[in-house]
Amino acid sequence: MNFSLDYFDRRKLFYFWKGRVALYTILKAMDIQPGDEVILPGFTCVVVANAIIYTGAKPVYADVDPQTYNVTAETIAEQVTDRTRAIIVQNTFGLSPDLDPIISLAGEHGLYLIEDCAHGLGATYKGRPAGTNTHAAFFSTQWSKPISTGIGGVAYVQDDELAHKVGELVATLPQPSLREQFLLWAQLLVRPLADMPALYYTLISLYRLLTQRIGLPVGSSIGEELQGTTMPPGYLQAMSPLQHRRWPVLLAQLPQKVKARQKVAQEYDKWMTSFGLQVPYRPDYAEHGMLRYPVRVQNKSEILQRAVRMHIPIGDWFVSPLHPVEGDLLPWGYRAGQCPQAELACAEVINLFTDRPLTPKQMVALFG
Repeated sequence: MNFSLDYFDRRKLFYFWKGRVALYTILKAMDIQPGDEVILPGFTCVVVANAIIYTGAKPVYADVDPQTYNVTAETIAEQVTDRTRAIIVQNTFGLSPDLDPIISLAGEHGLYLIEDCAHGLGATYKGRPAGTNTHAAFFSTQWSKPISTGIGGVAYVQDDELAHKVGELVATLPQPSLREQFLLWAQLLVRPLADMPALYYTLISLYRLLTQRIGLPVGSSIGEELQGTTMPPGYLQAMSPLQHRRWPVLLAQLPQKVKARQKVAQEYDKWMTSFGLQVPYRPDYAEHGMLRYPVRVQNKSEILQRAVRMHIPIGDWFVSPLHPVEGDLLPWGYRAGQCPQAELACAEVINLFTDRPLTPKQMVALFG
């Protein structure tokens, strides 16, 4: 697959300060109203649920398949009611769900279908690029993605009428302030330091302190988004010129970046087999983009603590059905026990970075 700007119909691409703003705008263009219901995975980021709630609609959670960590037509069908207006499906860790049965289900009920490609840029479903299979899709260009503009989001809207409405809404969005653009530029300059194992956890802790507690405006998630369901100030913004300049340049590099991640994943496969751990499932219907390499373990907290102690960078996606919020999820409409497979995955799954592979010594230290 030749990934470039030709991958899309450029007239149907829209650009945002963050990926969640792209989702919110898509939902508004779909005329999602208070009292409506939107189905989404019970194994996602809280900002996805927030985008639904900000429209006044109710998020309804579907459980995931324990092999793919994605929703299925069966788990979605259990949640459809006469108030359902849309379905959001996620490319978890870079793997597309089995879309054709879900597309059929959405068609039977007259529902919009949105593909959450925050993890999925560069992956495919039955040879079709992620993001080109549903009414609309959104991508994230946040720090850890194959294409990073620091933060950022892109919507791709196939439906003509919907694309027109999204375009009208985008035209009303303000640009980020000069202060926000400067802070983003500064973070892009220091970001390579996070690739140094000795600094990784220190910088992550500092970043979370500044963005989630102090409220630095260019954090991936700021405090208000993790503590409640009210849209924070400055949420609705268009993509800045700095992000715009990086996007097409990096998009041209996407095939090489995805292939490199897939190659790292193949090496991880050998290690997992030697340790007696489960190799991530790759179904025949999809090409896994391998944004992250998920590993199921019985001692998740122990391994995460060991990784911090030994300065070995790994990820904890997801710590809860609405990552990174833990504890009471009722403000977001999620009841404990609602998605048992997702909750089990939250307790057992860690993930390895595929853009900066672990060394053999680090693998043995974690899993040996």
